[in-house]
Amino acid sequence: MLAKLEEKHRSILLERASLETDKDAIKAMVNMDGEVIPLNVGGTHHLMTERDVLTLCKGSLLEKMFNGLHELKKIDEEVFLDRDGKTFLNLVNYLRNDRTVFPDFMDRNDEIHFFKELDFWKIPIKDGTKYSKTYSS
Repeated sequence: MLAKLEEKHRSILLERASLETDKDAIKAMVNMDGEVIPLNVGGTHHLMTERDVLTLCKGSLLEKMFNGLHELKKIDEEVFLDRDGKTFLNLVNYLRNDRTVFPDFMDRNDEIHFFKELDFWKIPIKDGTKYSKTYSS
């Protein structure tokens, strides 16, 4: 009987340790203190992202715009950006992935628009990534 109880106790301790590991991993992924910014991009795309994502590239126009020092145009409590919604969404996803994962471009025109958007916001392409030699400034 005692052996069964000790085995059950060990099992519970292992499960608790696993849960604590998961808890720490999730806590690292979710910034509970991060400010969420609602965006209306071009009137066609409504999205939310954390200020940290928008200010990831220090010195970029996007970082300067969202650093908290400027009053921004809002429509229905969303920051309005007069940019192409689809292209900007690709840009936000690119930033969310630490500028290492590029969008899948449906055609050459989408690719051109994406890189023009990066240029507009003065967001550099990371060295060593797929397009770093093709589009580096």
